[in-house]
Amino acid sequence: MIAAAAILVPLAVAVALLLAPRRAVYLPLSVLGVATTLVLALFADGPGGRLDVPWIPSIGAWIALDGTGAGGVLLWVAALVMLPTVLWAAMRVERHTHRFLAALLATLAGVAGIFLARDLVLFYVFWDLTLLPGLAMLGGWGLVHRRAALVKYLMYAVAGSFVMLLGILALPPLSGAAGYRFEELLAATPSLDPLTQAWLFGTFMFAFAVKLPIFPVHAWLVDVNEQNHASGAADVAGTLYKLGGFGLFAWALPLLPDGATMLAPFGLALGAFTAVYGMAIATRHTHLKRVLAYFSISHMGIVAVGLFSLHLAGQSGAMALQAAQMVTTSGLFLVSGMLHARRGTFDLDAYGGLAKAAPAFATLSLVVLLGGIGVPGLANFPGEFLSVLGAFTVSPLAATLAVLAAIASGALGVNLYQRLFQGEAKGAPTRDLSPLEVAVFAPIVAATLWLGIAPAANLTKFEADVVAATAAATPPPVVLDLADGGAR
Repeated sequence: MIAAAAILVPLAVAVALLLAPRRAVYLPLSVLGVATTLVLALFADGPGGRLDVPWIPSIGAWIALDGTGAGGVLLWVAALVMLPTVLWAAMRVERHTHRFLAALLATLAGVAGIFLARDLVLFYVFWDLTLLPGLAMLGGWGLVHRRAALVKYLMYAVAGSFVMLLGILALPPLSGAAGYRFEELLAATPSLDPLTQAWLFGTFMFAFAVKLPIFPVHAWLVDVNEQNHASGAADVAGTLYKLGGFGLFAWALPLLPDGATMLAPFGLALGAFTAVYGMAIATRHTHLKRVLAYFSISHMGIVAVGLFSLHLAGQSGAMALQAAQMVTTSGLFLVSGMLHARRGTFDLDAYGGLAKAAPAFATLSLVVLLGGIGVPGLANFPGEFLSVLGAFTVSPLAATLAVLAAIASGALGVNLYQRLFQGEAKGAPTRDLSPLEVAVFAPIVAATLWLGIAPAANLTKFEADVVAATAAATPPPVVLDLADGGAR
């Protein structure tokens, strides 16, 4: 029941926030809801973290939830990131704040469902429902060109979801699986012929590529980030929803191993190209949020490289990088919101020398930025290292391109920090961090340090998922009984 509560608590708080428009109520209520979800996520990795009850017996769909493994890790990371986000949103979103906070809590509930679902129909329902609060935040609180960004986002998302639905509907009839639970599918789908697996895997690959995102289905993300509310809070919700990597890891790769093997070279090529392309485009922009969007896309290309390496180290590293990106990219978007609150613009040319008047702001921003560029000992490094290590075993070229992208991210990060915080001060002196902004930074910085210094516990869970799925999908060997003269 803990897993179910991790979904129901933020959903119930989201509903309550819609009915509680008073600031004295909605801020503590939203913080309490996220904090409770975080506690539940930390305790979901145990017997109480599983739920398995019939839902739609006629099609074999179950309400199957499981808080162990990769989903449980990513859930507590998402809840931790959402905690400072609701604090910051309550401070910076001035119009219908309680509704905006309700959308953030609804996003957390949907993301929790995606992480915990062990029934493919249930997973698909959460996958689509989580789109709604993101669209609401963009349409209701976005900037001047939000409608065009919303339409583009909706077109990409619907196309991906529709193609994935075709694959989901085809799985049981083609494989003979008893239902849509992961264990039932895993017992049947790996025995499908490789060609059938390939086209089924292609449906999932397309849908999840949209939500990684990787080239060429990435364009929606940049426009959405640019047009989201200036606080950066909606961008955090969007960062948590970039779950294509998790979908590949948890569903497509284990269920369709032969299809994954056939299409892995294509996935590796797209991932490596995305990693380099994202960094190359990021250097050409002066709009801070567009820079961060391409910066994030490049790192999701490295996630794809790790996953499509089909290597234990690469796949577990990809999930570690997914978790780290949820922390560091979210933190950078919150930093962008703090910068906008001080200067009223995202134009990098309007900044410079902020460290002189705001040393604490500069220092904490530097920690998050260093975590994002993969400095050893900080969040992104373990995942980047293992993703590239796994890729080197199958494609040195793809791995080399990923390394070049990682090096370029370091150069971009240093340049970005210098343009924002170093050099000659521009404009009026800015204020340093307020106590509430320190509270916003605290969990982000703590997670950036923790994921970099002590990655072993999380990596063990990611590796266990890969090993268990591989073992279950591998047919038992034929044992010859020489005494009987036959196989048994």
